[in-house]
Amino acid sequence: MGSTALIISGSRKRAAVLAAAVVMLALLVALSAARVGAEQGGVSASAEGQAKITITISDGTSDFGTNLDPTCPASNSTDTVDGLAGSSGNQGCYYAWKSGGSGMTVTVKSNKTWNGTVLASENTGTSASITVASGALRWTATAPASYSECASATAFGATAQSWQSSVGKGTNSYAYYYCLRVDWNDDPGTFSSSATYEVTQA
Repeated sequence: MGSTALIISGSRKRAAVLAAAVVMLALLVALSAARVGAEQGGVSASAEGQAKITITISDGTSDFGTNLDPTCPASNSTDTVDGLAGSSGNQGCYYAWKSGGSGMTVTVKSNKTWNGTVLASENTGTSASITVASGALRWTATAPASYSECASATAFGATAQSWQSSVGKGTNSYAYYYCLRVDWNDDPGTFSSSATYEVTQA
């Protein structure tokens, strides 16, 4: 009797296991059928980025003033202009134009490496000696504080000269100051010139 009871109990367990297996198989079949019916869609994205470079100058007019002379009187310009007196020979005054006070800012934005040049047109005013060719107009990245600092600044030329070289992509800003010479051996008269900055992607 005890042996028979054990056999009956074991049969019930096998039946339960078999039923569970059938249910699992049915689920697998159902999942397999669902996956067979699935579909996919795709999106192809395309574009082309262009090379671009821009240049912006914060102050397009360098006003040194109209009352300049070798004794270095304060300029009547509405811009910030310092008179820097010389002390020997024919040295008179270098007038340092500082735009609004902290220099003129040149900003270049480029998505490639770039190079820059600068030149200045010759004086079209009436002074025969305060000219670009004579080195009367100069530029510097450091605010000049003396006649000698202006005299050692870079002279503008009528032909393009390197201003920046192999500058990496991104946004770059530079502050500059201009110096104009008014010496005792310079002819009085007016001065008018245009500085041109050109930037080119490499």
